[in-house]
This record gives sequence, C-alpha cells and structure tokens, in this order.
Amino acid sequence: MRGLAHLGVVKVLSEAGIRPAVITGTSAGSLIGAMLAAGMEWSEIASLARNTFWPKLLHGETLERFCGEHMPATFADLKLPFAAVTTELPMKRAVAITEGELASAISASCASRGVRRPVRRQGKQFKDGGIACALPSEACRALGADFIIGSDVWEISSLLRGVGIDPHHPRAGRTYPSHYHSALRNTDLIIHPRVPLAGYLPGPLAVERMILAGENATRLALDRFIAQAA
Repeated sequence: MRGLAHLGVVKVLSEAGIRPAVITGTSAGSLIGAMLAAGMEWSEIASLARNTFWPKLLHGETLERFCGEHMPATFADLKLPFAAVTTELPMKRAVAITEGELASAISASCASRGVRRPVRRQGKQFKDGGIACALPSEACRALGADFIIGSDVWEISSLLRGVGIDPHHPRAGRTYPSHYHSALRNTDLIIHPRVPLAGYLPGPLAVERMILAGENATRLALDRFIAQAA
C-alpha cells in the first residue's frame, strides 16, 4: 500500500513538466515503475488501484497475472529503460534486472520477507529488493540518469524520521543501513511522503490518502529545491 504514494509523486512531477528518461523501482516501486515505463499515466495506474483489492497483489501468482494483464511481457517492450531491483539469495546482494520476462522480475522485487517465498529466475533465487536496496538510485545512475529524483516510501526510514533520526543525525550511521546512505549520495532530489496509518486500510479512500501523501511531499520538496537553487 505504501507504494501507492509514488503515484502522488509522479502526478506533481508531471504537472511541473518533469518526465523521466529512465525509471528504477524496488519492491512496490518496481510495479509502479514498470507501469510508468510502459507508458501509463499516473491516473491510469490510480484507476487500476481503486478497482483492485490491492493487498491481494502480495500473492505472487496473482501479482504476475496482474502484470501480464496490464503490462508488456518483456523489458524490451517497455517505452522507457527500466530496472526492477531485487535481492539475490543467499548472499543478500542487490541485483538490478533489466531484461527478460517482466512479470517475474516484478514478482521477485516484491517478494516480501515473511510473506512470500523466494522467486526463482534463471536458476537463482530472489526476494524483495528492499532487503538490500531500499532506494534504487544507483541502479538509476547505471541506466544513464544525470539527475535522479528518489521517492522514498521505505517504512524503516519513515519510522526513524518520525522519532527525529534523519539521515544527517549523529546516530544515523548506526541506524540506517549502508545501502541507504549510498543511495542518498546518488540522489539529487529526495521526496519522502508521510504515509498516514489510515492509508493501510483497503479501499478507494486509502488509495486517495496515499496519493495525497505523495503529492504533498513532492510539492514541499520542489519548493525547497527551488528555494535552495535561488
């Protein structure tokens, strides 16, 4: 559900005339990102979300069927370069998938620990990309991006920020994982939606709350960026 906040981010960026040249996504961000890379507008994805009992996409087979119904079959069929970031087991190494079957790559990126079994792909096992890479800005840079806008809906960073420990806090080095610090160094503009607890409740209203959280955070981040640039 937290991933739906990405839609509000994309909405405001689009209204500002900012369009991506490449897209990367981790976990739920891989699903949203793939739809955008396929050429879908944020409003189309939001409409799908309102008409889908979103938590059912936690089930791997259901998620892959959903991808097959609404997206191209392979990465090569996408309109924009795209990477779905996963975690390869057992070494827990972040891997950016950029070719082959799209549905299984998204399923691997979304295979939440404690909820889903690992996804087997080309003889390897993969789990949720957020285990090894919560913010896939380095994968975005590898695709050739010059300016990277990151939409961070990671629960752990939200919880830490909520108790006053942001990435610049003296204790941040011990509380945030190294992959997160590395991702921030490769992000030119970070957007951090404040996801409301009510957004976890299934249904159309929750979708609207998530989108609004993304909108509010993006407007704030853009205003700050413009003020600093001036």
